[in-house]
Amino acid sequence: MRYELKGKKNILQYCNEEEEKEEEEEENPFAILYENVIFDFEEIFTHYKMKEKNLLKYHKQKQNPLPNFPELVIYNIIMKIPAEYLQKYRCVCKLWHEIISSKKFIAQNFIHSITELLIVVKTYPHLKAISLRMDEKELDFKLEKLDFAGMRMGCIRSSCNGLVLIHDPKIEGKLNVINFLTKCMVKLPRCPTGCPHKKCGVALGFSPSTKEYKVVHMYADGFGYEIFTLGCSDNKWKCIPGPFKVPFERPFNLDTFRWSDPVSIHGQVLHWYVSSKEYIISMDVNDETPRKTYLPTLGEEIDKKRYSLLEMGGYLSVVYNVSDIQIDVWILKDFAAQVWFKKHSILAGSVNCTTLNIPSLPNKCKHSLPDFRKLVALSSLRNGEVIMFKHKTNTNYGCIYLYDIKHMELKRFALKIRGQSKVVPHRSSLICWKTKSELLPREYI
Repeated sequence: MRYELKGKKNILQYCNEEEEKEEEEEENPFAILYENVIFDFEEIFTHYKMKEKNLLKYHKQKQNPLPNFPELVIYNIIMKIPAEYLQKYRCVCKLWHEIISSKKFIAQNFIHSITELLIVVKTYPHLKAISLRMDEKELDFKLEKLDFAGMRMGCIRSSCNGLVLIHDPKIEGKLNVINFLTKCMVKLPRCPTGCPHKKCGVALGFSPSTKEYKVVHMYADGFGYEIFTLGCSDNKWKCIPGPFKVPFERPFNLDTFRWSDPVSIHGQVLHWYVSSKEYIISMDVNDETPRKTYLPTLGEEIDKKRYSLLEMGGYLSVVYNVSDIQIDVWILKDFAAQVWFKKHSILAGSVNCTTLNIPSLPNKCKHSLPDFRKLVALSSLRNGEVIMFKHKTNTNYGCIYLYDIKHMELKRFALKIRGQSKVVPHRSSLICWKTKSELLPREYI
């Protein structure tokens, strides 16, 4: 047998040590087995410890679907997703839920919200609402019936920051404020005049200075404006004087004139048509003071029956039917200084007119222009780039026209709107609340 010397040990010393080991093994036959068991146990323990660590890492990654992306990147991506998708998938993970529920995020997401039109159609025995959304590229739109999960719907009167002012479908004369997306709702008390809200002007506004939502109602200017602040402690309306100090200041006949819903600019400034050829009545929701806003100077006397008020790109617009071949579009660029400028003129000789999907229409009529005096501006879309018109006819229905300002294209559609149908510009948001007090002064919208 060959022995290897280790260190300074001689062969005799090495053999003696080996013999001693053999004797110890004979005295304790379980020693080797014990050592092996201890070694195997430590190896198994280490193995399962690593497995547990990997499982924890896996579950952490599962909770965070995008672990490799910085939170700021995820935030900026989610911020631009439409609100209806965020509401549907807000519980995908804890991180998403925390981001989407943030009040700051809700305000930033609303900036990217695209305007759609809510068209309220009166059908017996109940009302129906249709959402009209512009195509992103073509001069076209898509219609979608609003689903209220079998619930009855009242008439939509106004929209502000994703909240909708609507008639209570069960109790006549009462109004509700609701977010269709988050299903949050607050019921308003009856207004002091006891108005049934059938022939009046009412709108939901937002004060950027106090961060309060207010409902402004006008039934009879002799009584004054009625204003209700959402979430107020006393749950009561307050009254302020109307725009006319004495009866003879009114530009309209009391027997025939009825106040209509105002045009809302970002929910902050409300404008009422008062059948005047000189001015309209406006109110800044911040100071709640009615004032006269004078119409643009057109070089001729304005016909009070030939202009329409609408919001266009965040400004008040006056669309004036000059003649059967011309329509002028004016913008109130500075509300405080009352500065107007003419943004565009729709001229019959420069317009490319087309018709979409009306098989019954003769070919010679498909490219013929309508009488511009019979076009009534209803709303604007694509941030003021497109104007929607309704063609007045002898019947109760009028077909829809879309006009693209940039490309000077006028397109006629088969869709017809009844004379009594209501068209309300609306932008969806994720605003929600659990109690009325949360509608009091807010940090954001």
